[in-house]
Amino acid sequence: MKILLFGASGMVGCELAHALAHHSIVAPPHTQVDIADAVAVERVVEEEKPDFIINAAAIIDVGALERDPALGARINVQGAENIARAAVAHAIPQLLVSSSYVFGESLQPYSEDAVKNPQNVYGRTKAEAEDALVACVSSTSWHVARSSWLYSHYKNTFVDEVAQTLLQGKPFEASPQRGNSTHCGEFAAAIVKNFIDASSHSGVYHIVNEDGASRFEIAREVARTLGASEDLVVAKEFPSSAMRPSVVLLNTKLPKLAPWEESLRTYIVAQYMQK
Repeated sequence: MKILLFGASGMVGCELAHALAHHSIVAPPHTQVDIADAVAVERVVEEEKPDFIINAAAIIDVGALERDPALGARINVQGAENIARAAVAHAIPQLLVSSSYVFGESLQPYSEDAVKNPQNVYGRTKAEAEDALVACVSSTSWHVARSSWLYSHYKNTFVDEVAQTLLQGKPFEASPQRGNSTHCGEFAAAIVKNFIDASSHSGVYHIVNEDGASRFEIAREVARTLGASEDLVVAKEFPSSAMRPSVVLLNTKLPKLAPWEESLRTYIVAQYMQK
């Protein structure tokens, strides 16, 4: 199958490209195709004639988008709408990678069909991107795949910061914010398994490692896996926490991924204990 992948240079895009290795992948860089340019998007879809389109392109820096909402509107929203419209115009199945931040602070986990209530600019742009996709699809197959707190060897993330700090014997301060710590490789593999190599009904899906955890709990698990003192992990509230609400996703539609602790331990061992 020929896959047109937008956002291939990002962490999710890199993992998707790896998971799609047995398919033919077309991954134009943003210097070649600006997704905010509807004509450029239409041109590449017309030229490549893919069997499936994945949009993993987005500005995900929460702080940067608070400072420059127009950037998010251009890339995350207009770009997503351009890709969705081109896919529909050519009757090509499509998938949009989305985020847990389409929801707001809650003690209860969110199922796929829960009402969206984003509390930061990034979350609003992803919610609007989802709405733009749904507004223009008809009979063509479409999917939204939300995830949370992804980590990968393609990019340093929170779990890598924890591991690197603890390996230096330094303390690490972690907040009580909750989410789904999710292995990006498993997220990408689940997309390929459920939407590329098999057919699933159009709709919204949550793909996360099972169960929620706080950043403090995740950091403690990293310490245990490394054999470092858990006392090096210190609980702390951060001023930026208001922009990053506690959101836990519930997967009710797809086969479950592994519990977050299991996948995290596997990642930490492979990245930091086998070298």
